[in-house]
Amino acid sequence: MTLYGSPVSPYVARVLLAIRYKGLKIPLADAPGGSLKSPAYLAINPYGKMPALDADGGHVIESEIICEYLDERFPEKSILPGDALARARARTISRALDLYVLPGLLGLLGQMNPVTRDQPLVDRNMADIRKGLDGLEFLLVGPWAAGPQLTLADCTLVPTCFYLERFLPVFGSIDAFAGHPRMAAVWAVAKADPLVAGLLDEMGTGLDAFMRRRPANS
Repeated sequence: MTLYGSPVSPYVARVLLAIRYKGLKIPLADAPGGSLKSPAYLAINPYGKMPALDADGGHVIESEIICEYLDERFPEKSILPGDALARARARTISRALDLYVLPGLLGLLGQMNPVTRDQPLVDRNMADIRKGLDGLEFLLVGPWAAGPQLTLADCTLVPTCFYLERFLPVFGSIDAFAGHPRMAAVWAVAKADPLVAGLLDEMGTGLDAFMRRRPANS
């Protein structure tokens, strides 16, 4: 098996966390052909997005589907433990982050430069993020996102919180965790975990390199 993508992507990062939590040895590689839009990669994922998993000759795309595939293929140390209701909660938290937080958050990436910033767009994204986080606060359980151990919910929450910490201060004195104590508590537990801390370091290194390569006016 091989996972294609970069740890700077929150979608790739969630799969990496699932892989490492489960103790699997699946290498991370660049997209075949050197680009997400190369013919070689589009033959794997026609949407040209990361990640994609080469699974013994077949291919699995979409980060959450990859996580669930790995959980079915390697059920030991599951990221969807517990009864059906507990698994539904983990899936709901992950889905809520995908639908209601990450789009607005990643939409800020092109607005980092205050000179070229579209402030109305930033304001709309911020409102969407706040609304998403308010809903998430209702869903979180603790000490991890969906209960006593790391689950699929945390695989999505960890990279999201990483970008909340890195992006929001650029737009002012904004602390996404100040008004969301449950999320702040879960984030503190996650950051203290050595497995998560290692992934966060890797994401930070990748993001710093990515930002250095971006044009100065973006």
